[in-house]
Amino acid sequence: MTWEIVVGLLLLIGALIPIGGILAKLVRTLTRLDVTLASLNKSVSEDRTKNDQEHKEFRNELMNHEIRISGFEKERGTK
Repeated sequence: MTWEIVVGLLLLIGALIPIGGILAKLVRTLTRLDVTLASLNKSVSEDRTKNDQEHKEFRNELMNHEIRISGFEKERGTK
């Protein structure tokens, strides 16, 4: 093995180390992003479920008021 080959291998290894460091940081960042998105998706899903339930309750309450108002209007003969 000549010294040119040894120098070439050392340069190749020296170039791969910084690239490996950058790739490791990129993988770590992507993993954190994936975990954050999963958490956000769960939160939005829970909020959507709560909102749907609250909207059902509001609709039921509104319907009860509408029925009561209709009853009063029929009693008074205004409608």
